[in-house]
Amino acid sequence: MSELVGRLLVGGRLVPGTLRHARGKIESLAMRESQPADRELPIVAPGLIDLHVHGYGGHDPVHELEGMARALAREGTTAFQPTLFPAEPTVLGEVCERSWSAAQKLPSNVARAVGLHLEGPFVNPERAGALPRHDLATPSLAGLRAILGPATGDGRGVRTVTLAPELSGSADLIAELVRCGVRVSLGHSKATAAEARTAARAGACGATHLFNAMNGIHHREVGLAGFSLIERALVAEIIGDLVHVGGEAIELALAARGPSGLALVSDALRGAGTGCDVFHSHGRAHVIDDGTAYYPPGDGRPERQLAGTAMGQLDMVRRLVRRGVVGLEDALEMASATPARALGLERECGILAPGARADLIVLRGAELELVDVLVGGESALRV
Repeated sequence: MSELVGRLLVGGRLVPGTLRHARGKIESLAMRESQPADRELPIVAPGLIDLHVHGYGGHDPVHELEGMARALAREGTTAFQPTLFPAEPTVLGEVCERSWSAAQKLPSNVARAVGLHLEGPFVNPERAGALPRHDLATPSLAGLRAILGPATGDGRGVRTVTLAPELSGSADLIAELVRCGVRVSLGHSKATAAEARTAARAGACGATHLFNAMNGIHHREVGLAGFSLIERALVAEIIGDLVHVGGEAIELALAARGPSGLALVSDALRGAGTGCDVFHSHGRAHVIDDGTAYYPPGDGRPERQLAGTAMGQLDMVRRLVRRGVVGLEDALEMASATPARALGLERECGILAPGARADLIVLRGAELELVDVLVGGESALRV
C-alpha cells in the first residue's frame, strides 16, 4: 500500500490529510484539522478528465492514439474522450472502429480513453466554425447507423455525439442515440432556446464548447448558449484558454451553473504540448499564439481564424487561477469531478473516495508544478 500526504480535494475543498491506495484503487482517506503550515503541503487531486480533445503531443486519435494518451497523462489528464472531426458517415464509422480498437490496447500507465466523441458530422454548416464544411452531413438514421456500425454495445466506442438540434432529422437521431446509450451534446448550432429545450427533454445532456460556434445571448432570444446557463440537465463544456471564451463570460457561466455544471475542456489539437509555433493537421496549417491555435489568413479570410487550442487542461487550470477568473478548487472540480459526472463515471474517477480508481495528480507550490501523475496507481511520469 502507498500513501500520499497533502491537501486533498474532497467535496470541492482542499483538506489536509492522507490518502492510501493499493492495487489501483483508493483504499482510505484520513483528514485532519487545518493548520497554517498546511499551505506548504502539496495538492492531491483527482486526475483530470477531458471530454473534448483532438490531439496532443504531436499525436491524434486517428494516427497514434497511444502517443496522444501518453502525452496527455504526462500533463495531468488521466482520462479522455478522443474527439474525431466529421467525415462522410461510412468513413467516420471506419475511423471510429480503428481508433477504438487502438484504445483497447493502451498501456495501463497512460491516459484512459473512455469513449469517442464525434464532433459532427450532423451539425449546422452556418455554425461550422473550424470544422470542414465539406465533411458535414444531413442528419439521417442511415448516416448514424453507418457511423455506429452493426455491433451492439460499444463496438465502435462512440460515447458522445455533438449535433445541431434545429436541423431536420435531428430529433430522430437524438432518440436513436439515447436508445443506444450514447450521450448527445448540442453544439455547432443556431438552435433557439425552445429547440434546445426540446432536445434536452428528449435526452440531450451536454453543450459543446459553450459560447463557441453558437449564437450569442440576446435578451429576447437566449439561444443554446443562454439555455445552457439555465438547464441543469446539460453539462456545458467550456474552453479555458481565455481566448475562446473571455474571463467575464466564464464568470457569468460560473455564476449561473457553478463548477458542477461546467466541464473544463481543452479542445486541443495535435500541436498542443509540442512547443512548436506551426503545425499541420487534416491537411491545413495552424499557427499557435499563447496557447491558442489558429488557421492563418488565406482562402478568402483576411484574418486568422480560431481552430482550437494548444493547451492541456492543467495549463488552463493554471491560467484561470493565475488571472483570478476561477478559484483553484473550482477549476480542479471543473476539470475532474464535473466531466466524470457527465460521463456517468462519478464513482469511478474524478473523485477522491475509497473504492475509486487511483487516478491522481500531485501539484506543488503557487505555480501548481506537476509532481506526479498516477493512473490506476501507476506513475505516468516514469521513463
